[in-house]
Amino acid sequence: MNPQERPPLFSTRLVFGLTVVAVGLILMADTLHWYDAWHLLTWWPLVLAAFGLARLAQDGILSLGGHIWLGFATAAFIQQFGPWGLLERWWPAFIIWGGVIVTLRAIFPQPKRSRRSKRGRPSPNTTVSGDPEVDPTQVKP
Repeated sequence: MNPQERPPLFSTRLVFGLTVVAVGLILMADTLHWYDAWHLLTWWPLVLAAFGLARLAQDGILSLGGHIWLGFATAAFIQQFGPWGLLERWWPAFIIWGGVIVTLRAIFPQPKRSRRSKRGRPSPNTTVSGDPEVDPTQVKP
């Protein structure tokens, strides 16, 4: 695998795995009565923000998916910690944010990423198979 094909270190899979480990550790600390850890779970919007940042790191700064995750994280933070009524008054800001991202993506088109096949790598064609029955350039024993 050459360096261009190597998956990025900071990815949504990594964020998901670390989130599962963190929630498990928090719940384990709570069940063992080491720490009343339930108030740590009020910071759950950080997980949404981490997913958004991972998508931005993978797909570029104009990643629509990354900005959607960050928008949900921002709305969750406002709802969780902000003054009452703030989200109800400022929700059109999220529409403006989305419109700006879509407009910037239209002005500055992003290069298409090649999607990896879910079935794995394709089988080699007959010229590189190494089978002397199929490849006439191979020496028969």
